[in-house]
Amino acid sequence: MMRNSYLFTFLIAVLLLNIGEVLAKKGPNILFIECDDLMPRFMNKCGDGFGITPNLDQLASDGVYFKNSVCQAPMCAPSRNGLLTNLYPHELGFYRNGHRKLLPEDVWTFPQVLQEHGYTTAYIGKTHMRPKSFKQSKEEALLSYGFDYAKATGERYQLWKKLNLKKPYGKQDVFIQFLKDEGKYEQFLDDNKQGGWSWYSHSTMDDDVHYLDGYTTMVGENWLETQKDAEKPFFLWFNFCLPHDPYDAPTQYQQAAKAIDIPAAKTNSFGHEVPELLTKDSHGKLPNAENLARRREGEVANVMFMDKMIGNLVEQLKESGLYDNTVIVFFSDHSIFLGNHGIDGKGSLFEESLLASLIISYPKHFQRDVVSDMPVELMDLVPTAFEIAGIKKPEKTAQNGKSIVPVLSGKIESVRKYAISEIWQAQAVSGSRFRLIVTELGHEFLYDHDTDPYEMDNVAEQHPEVVKEMKDYLEQWKASTGEFVKPNTY
Repeated sequence: MMRNSYLFTFLIAVLLLNIGEVLAKKGPNILFIECDDLMPRFMNKCGDGFGITPNLDQLASDGVYFKNSVCQAPMCAPSRNGLLTNLYPHELGFYRNGHRKLLPEDVWTFPQVLQEHGYTTAYIGKTHMRPKSFKQSKEEALLSYGFDYAKATGERYQLWKKLNLKKPYGKQDVFIQFLKDEGKYEQFLDDNKQGGWSWYSHSTMDDDVHYLDGYTTMVGENWLETQKDAEKPFFLWFNFCLPHDPYDAPTQYQQAAKAIDIPAAKTNSFGHEVPELLTKDSHGKLPNAENLARRREGEVANVMFMDKMIGNLVEQLKESGLYDNTVIVFFSDHSIFLGNHGIDGKGSLFEESLLASLIISYPKHFQRDVVSDMPVELMDLVPTAFEIAGIKKPEKTAQNGKSIVPVLSGKIESVRKYAISEIWQAQAVSGSRFRLIVTELGHEFLYDHDTDPYEMDNVAEQHPEVVKEMKDYLEQWKASTGEFVKPNTY
């Protein structure tokens, strides 16, 4: 009897030890770093070589850069809300920024699934996320979508533009309150008055933290530090306003940008007639040559500032002992023309509007210093995050997208042949070589990126078999996704 008692005690001890080992091996942390309006050519290693982006360069060296990653909606709000809900623009009726003010009451959001599987979740920075009710604050909406912690700010250009109105936009914004606490609010207002708000707003702040993205980076660093001894893994969705205008980065970044030989826009027109449907959402007329050069210089400075803030976040991961077990996913909500094709803004289906600049870095477990030409949708980030989190059948749990973990781990080269993007009444099908743009008015534009990287020549007539295959894929996609909803305004 005594021997059995010792055996029983021994078995219990072994069982507890094994359970302890399992609990000690918590799942990987996941850090989404999303930026706004990044044209990939303004990066260095992943771009045209003139940007000052050492931290993005390092992420790419330590991970996989998907040069053909595309957003599903080439504007901020539909892109971000679509990712949150894992729904395509047509499923929400959300094709451009003004189309939805609220999300459905019963909407599914992917952070809730991560919560249910043992993750601590947080959202920090710019939010374009729509609430379910006009009574909800930014933070209340985010908490209802599956975030345990939320610190959300408004947009830089809105703060600059509207703070001097009788009813100031953002008077309750956490960044504005921070400036007041720091004794910097009056200086911020004075800068606003001096600049008269323009794309190139004047600013006299000396400290990075007194700029919106410097402030949110500090919040992000502080939150990451709280996770260093946490028992549960975390999912943090960190959002920059950068490099979106205004071009008011701290002086040191502006001065560094002035010393760079920045290439001019690659094209100043289209090589063929383009319907208004594909260009009407770009922002107004292209500025004159001098102002366009200033905007491109401002983009370099803003990207440089953003890159420095990314470095701060990565350094905090390392200092907190979190880096080795954290998957870093960097991407942009969409790209921007900045003069290419004679367009200034976004909201279209050409390369300059669609590219998402996706880099995924987890050097101890994923491939390093790899450039993949596989097309990727931002929708794919949801099942990818689920698989990283150990969720079984991630593509069944997510509503849309494909997990790209097999590509990241080097098991296979591709999980998809085409990626879809859309605006109202038009879609783009992106492959590793060709992009097809079709409209409901009957237009068909096919571009061969091997010979025409700037999408000037429509080669649809030369490649009818490619057009047919891509159109067939598009029709299958339409049939397999949700109902096409007209643009909403509520």
